[in-house]
Amino acid sequence: MKLNEILLIGGALLAALVLSKNRGLSSSNTTIPFIDPFTSLLSKAQVNAVQKLETNIDTLESVRQSNLGIASSILDYEKSLSDVAISKITTEQDKTQSFISQEQKYQPSSWWSKSGLKGAAQSYLNKFDSEFKFYQNAWTGEKGSLSQKSLFPDVYIPFSQSTRAGFAQQARYETAQENIQKATGLVIRQQGEIDRLQEEYQTRYGNLSRYG
Repeated sequence: MKLNEILLIGGALLAALVLSKNRGLSSSNTTIPFIDPFTSLLSKAQVNAVQKLETNIDTLESVRQSNLGIASSILDYEKSLSDVAISKITTEQDKTQSFISQEQKYQPSSWWSKSGLKGAAQSYLNKFDSEFKFYQNAWTGEKGSLSQKSLFPDVYIPFSQSTRAGFAQQARYETAQENIQKATGLVIRQQGEIDRLQEEYQTRYGNLSRYG
């Protein structure tokens, strides 16, 4: 009930009391229905106040429902943006996982493990290819087949295709292990970004109950 309505009702009651007192003094034997107009006015004011209160409640409920509709639309829109971003990262993460699976198929060379050589196999493969190309043109065969020559003077590593295959397999395995390590780090970062996006949406928007 608003202030002006309270003042109206209060003024009506005060006027009724004053009029009642004056008329009582002028005639104590005559009964005048002086209260009826004010009672009617008071009743109308009360009815109007109740109706306005109900109207206000209906209006507030209508506004609340409208706000919930707007909030729902905003939530749906922001959720769609979040889902698109997460879906994009998830797709990239799946590709990374697939790449890791492919790299895990490469196995170390058993020949390499028996050779006793240390270091990066790729460097040995490069040395083999370089010297093999040289000796392939310069080797006359007077000292036997090229496979009898050793790649190193202190350890016998023959110039043969099986030697090259062992170097190549081990070099590819070592490369695969490096790739797996890098890709695993990428998967972790991708998952962290997915978690961040999900947390950001919940923190900024939550669900519709927050707006109800």
